[in-house]
Amino acid sequence: MQRNNLKRIIYILLLTAVWGMTSCSRQQTVFANYEHVDDTRWEKTDTIIFNVSPMETAGTYREKLGLRLADDFPFMTLSMEIELVVIPKGMVYKSQHKFSVIDETGNPKGKGLSLHQYDFDIGDVELEQGDSLHVRLAHNMKREILPGVVDLGFILIRK
Repeated sequence: MQRNNLKRIIYILLLTAVWGMTSCSRQQTVFANYEHVDDTRWEKTDTIIFNVSPMETAGTYREKLGLRLADDFPFMTLSMEIELVVIPKGMVYKSQHKFSVIDETGNPKGKGLSLHQYDFDIGDVELEQGDSLHVRLAHNMKREILPGVVDLGFILIRK
């Protein structure tokens, strides 16, 4: 009787372990950093820069923009220019993005109460072992100074 109970316990533990291993995400965050925007007034001439250390593994990496906005951000969208330089290759990827942050009824789409957190996909990049990135973020809004932008982040995830 005890032997059957022991077998059942071992069987349940093995099933739990297998389930746990298969449910784990294969994606791995290799870089995540935020920079504070001084006085929550982001000027058009201010460029936020991130330097990503060399990759340990070659592969496809997902790029994400992290954004924290205060309630006084006055627009429904944020237009951004993003530049990635792959080092040592010197390949430059420039893109423009328009991120929707407020819905049609005027409510923030981000998470949070007075400070709203957003995570936006930028795209994918193929990197070799030893490649690093130099990332530049700038806003591309008609208004020169943007109030309400508190923090900007760059996240890189190995797929």
